Amino acid sequence: MRRAHHLAETAQKTWAALLYHGYKWGTIDTMLWGGEMRRGLLMMAALLLTSPATAETLSWEGVGPIRLGMDVKAAEKALKTKLLPRQPPFEDDQCYLTWRADGKEPDLAYVLEHGRITVIQVYDSDGKAPDVADAHGLGIGSAEDAILSAYGPVKKSLGFYYRGENDAVDAKAEQDSKNAKGEDSPEYEVEVESPDHERSILFTTKAGKIIHLSLGMKPMVLEPEPCQ
Repeated sequence: MRRAHHLAETAQKTWAALLYHGYKWGTIDTMLWGGEMRRGLLMMAALLLTSPATAETLSWEGVGPIRLGMDVKAAEKALKTKLLPRQPPFEDDQCYLTWRADGKEPDLAYVLEHGRITVIQVYDSDGKAPDVADAHGLGIGSAEDAILSAYGPVKKSLGFYYRGENDAVDAKAEQDSKNAKGEDSPEYEVEVESPDHERSILFTTKAGKIIHLSLGMKPMVLEPEPCQ
């Protein structure tokens, strides 16, 4: 019985993979039940191995199954795991950052304000870029120039920790940055506003590449250190 169940499950997966890649029903029937089961299984394995992984999609609504405005209970149900309780350095239960309690997706952080998610942060964790991208395919590692191509006019400024006390200092820092490369390059913040101006995607870039991004409700999404 177990072997029959396994064969049925394997055939179902093979069917789905072949259909996805454009094979006709009649062709699949012949391959699976016309003495070519082995060939079908081998083709399924090859197709699955060469199919790209599906990235978590970032939109104005949220990232993956998580939506801005969700309360903790709804978020935990969507993630199928608990969220971590408030931890230092956060001192107020009304505003803090949290992550999945099961340790998965450590590169996704959630800002909770008054019990609801208002910002989702995406960043590089331990040198591994998360598999998160917007509808234009922009994610960590994408070119800064692609942001303008995708969204049109945007707001760009020096990163918070690179700003001076006056416009002259900032202008000099920006001019110097044109000659800077790699680790010497300053960070920039590129803000894309939603049509209703209530939400923003904030791309942090360095040396022409996206290194961090945040999606969320204004003004919290623009805070360099939320809840602190």
